[in-house]
Amino acid sequence: MTWIKFTLWVLGIYTSYYAALICWDFLRTNRGGTAIDKHELTFVEDILPVKSLVEEITGSGKESSIAFSGGVSLKQLFNLAREESVEYIKSVSF
Repeated sequence: MTWIKFTLWVLGIYTSYYAALICWDFLRTNRGGTAIDKHELTFVEDILPVKSLVEEITGSGKESSIAFSGGVSLKQLFNLAREESVEYIKSVSF
């Protein structure tokens, strides 16, 4: 047996195997549409909203806009630098 014959036999076996799997799957899905509707899952959740720990500690949440906004804008950063409110701990290189 040569390599070409061996390759053709393996290719033929794989092709027939996967063709049989595709046909089997096709025949299984054509049984009926009601089988799909039977297995539908539904969930009902009765969850009430709860105040977060941060809101309870700060009260109204309006004390510091920087702590909750994630930072300041670039214009506000330059204004803070002019007022020397920003502490530089490393040199900035561009």
